[in-house]
Amino acid sequence: MSINAKLLASGLVLALLGAGFALTIDRSGVALVDASDRVLRDGTVPLSRIEAAAIRADELAERFEREHRGDVNRIVTREEATQIAEGLSKVMSELRTVSVNSGPIAARLDELDYGINRLRMADGEITRRLVRRELTQIVASLNGVAQNLRKGVDEMQQTTKDRSGDLKRIIVIGAVASLLAGLLILLYLSRSIAGSIRQATSNLLRVSGEENPTAGGGDAIAELEAAIEFVEVALDGRIQEITAGRRETARRYEGELQRQQKRFEAALNNVPQAFCVLDDAGRLMSVNAAFSQLFPSMKVGMSTTGPDSDPLLASLLAQPVLEFETRDAPDGRTFELRRHVSPHVGGTIVIFEDVTRIQAVSREMERLSGQDALTGLANRARFYASLDTMLQDKAIEGEIAVLSIDVEDFNTVNATLGQASGDDLLRQLGERFRSLVPEDALVARLDGDEFGILLALSSEPGAKQKIARGVMESVEGRPIRVAGRPLAVSVAVGMVVIGRDDRLAGLDAARAMQNCELALQQAKAQPGRKFKAYRPELREELQAKQLMIADLRAALERNEFELHFQPFVDLRRQAVSGFEALVRWRHPTRGLVGPATFIPLMEEMGLIVPLGRFVLIEACRHAAAWPGNLTLSVNLSPVQVKNQDLVTVVQGALRSSGLAAERLQLEVTESLFLDDAEGVLGTLQRLRALGLVISMDDFGTGYSSLGYLSRFPFDKIKIDQSFVRDMNRDENIAIVRAVMGLGAAMKMSVIAEGVETVDQLMRLEQEGCSEVQGYLFSKPRPASDLPKILMEVREGFRTGRFRRPADADLARAG
Repeated sequence: MSINAKLLASGLVLALLGAGFALTIDRSGVALVDASDRVLRDGTVPLSRIEAAAIRADELAERFEREHRGDVNRIVTREEATQIAEGLSKVMSELRTVSVNSGPIAARLDELDYGINRLRMADGEITRRLVRRELTQIVASLNGVAQNLRKGVDEMQQTTKDRSGDLKRIIVIGAVASLLAGLLILLYLSRSIAGSIRQATSNLLRVSGEENPTAGGGDAIAELEAAIEFVEVALDGRIQEITAGRRETARRYEGELQRQQKRFEAALNNVPQAFCVLDDAGRLMSVNAAFSQLFPSMKVGMSTTGPDSDPLLASLLAQPVLEFETRDAPDGRTFELRRHVSPHVGGTIVIFEDVTRIQAVSREMERLSGQDALTGLANRARFYASLDTMLQDKAIEGEIAVLSIDVEDFNTVNATLGQASGDDLLRQLGERFRSLVPEDALVARLDGDEFGILLALSSEPGAKQKIARGVMESVEGRPIRVAGRPLAVSVAVGMVVIGRDDRLAGLDAARAMQNCELALQQAKAQPGRKFKAYRPELREELQAKQLMIADLRAALERNEFELHFQPFVDLRRQAVSGFEALVRWRHPTRGLVGPATFIPLMEEMGLIVPLGRFVLIEACRHAAAWPGNLTLSVNLSPVQVKNQDLVTVVQGALRSSGLAAERLQLEVTESLFLDDAEGVLGTLQRLRALGLVISMDDFGTGYSSLGYLSRFPFDKIKIDQSFVRDMNRDENIAIVRAVMGLGAAMKMSVIAEGVETVDQLMRLEQEGCSEVQGYLFSKPRPASDLPKILMEVREGFRTGRFRRPADADLARAG
């Protein structure tokens, strides 16, 4: 083992010992801090709040007993009811600040909350006797809860003392162990390293071929230094001999290289194209005579991009040159540029050729022939002329179809495979389109990567759908071989069908092509299969969309968005467990607008990020004022999750509102993972590290739910309402049952959304679902209605409204 390896291994052992010791101390310290925090959070603070609530309730009961000793059966007056309500509000304010995790104590606090709310909402319809009895029960219950909490505080304080003693013992043991390990490692290194150094000294002298002039047995480092000095002297003579031989060889090679260089320069100067070699910084390494004639101010060594560069050369090289491309100069001339990186030359070869006259002749010939020179198809001028002729041809009785076809990501093909490959792709596409249509149809190349098809439709049903489908299928699923490899190509197709009435109304070619281009733009913007047929409403929809975008931008500035809340219901506790925040748009003229109308458009325009920030901050602000056992759920758009500021926004919302992180739940959908799954998972992991609950929304409707569940351990999964809506279908019941089993196996809680009927609720409860959401309990409502929702849900369970009639009768009888 080498000296470095020994030192590394020794350091690693010490590091592992230190890390183990530190980890043990850290865990014990964390346990001690957690125990101390639990004493304060779950014991001392709740106890003081409950005792304060008990004192207020006792004072209220004594004052009521002292002031109302008369007829106990008399109905309480409105003034007396007001006094009782004010006193109970103070008790409620103390209880709302209490967050107790203990099951029995939390249950008793829920009952107290219910009893106090019942007295507050009586509104003068109870007798003095009932008031006394209820107040006495509230005081007794509060005292009972306080007694239980005192007992728990004593137990938690004893636990804290025990863990403090454990931490001290661990520190002493770890210090002794680290000291012993360090001494042992030091002894081992001192014995082993000296042997390695002497072995290195022997090897060094053996390589030099000389005898060791030093005697062994002394200091190992001193012996090594002497050996190195001796070898340096011995090798110096040999190095001088080798250097002299290499200098002679270099002189011979240099002469030959100069002769070759002269022959190369003579050949280059006879080439008619301008030629230069550039280094990595863009400086001229070599030029030929044609280059000097074209760019007379440029000399070898000058930069092609600096302020002294020739203006024509700088304009041609303003953008990186591909393998072969054509560029237009500011003076109107056109140049073909070829680029080749040569490891033998040590730079980049660029060749310039002025093709202005050649292209002018080609364009003129193309114009005269009406043919595209690359594909052999009709060109734009001929296509427009043919369309005008057909629009004015009264002999055509049927419909005329015009298709505009755009090749998706064509620039990527040019950039990665070269312009020659892009040209080959266009030629093959033109041949495919030509083979699809009848002989009398016209196929044209309208622009760089855009084709057009013009034909008179037959009278057979579905003729226009057939031609559009044929164009799509001729490309999709049938790779085109380009540059020796199969290339998957996709297209977007816009189509306009022109009837006889349109032609009689004076529709011309320019207007028809505008309509076709509008359909093409709509096709390119939509997801999935990119085909769109023109209809007059497209212009109106485009205008309406632009108006909607303007309104949404103004709505963000005018704060026209507001939050509504829909409850989550815990079937085991028969009470509300939390609320989902849902955004609504309070439009000045349209009224209250649902999210389905504006959320997709805001995602498309990037406005969802500021809206999502508003929803998070506002929802956390509301939730911070709720009872501590209620959670908040907020939906995240895929655009939000991919925004780098999301984690900072969530932290800011929690910090400004004071809401505990474990009370905030963020819902995401599976479509989030379709692009950049690794980045999304990283963001969710950072959010979860804050202590939040991460839930997968609409589970079961996406592409690979199980795959994402296995890669990221979500805290909760939500069964999509599409499975809940039709619970009579066996396959839906099977899916619900499978999701419940999956949640249990992966230790994730499960909630079902879209519960609208008692039958759906009963079926879900039979399958073991304990948390639900839906219109059966409440629609999304403003924040001001939340107290009513809490009472309505509790009363609904108490009266049997959430049970079948027979079950409800049994519940009331029991």
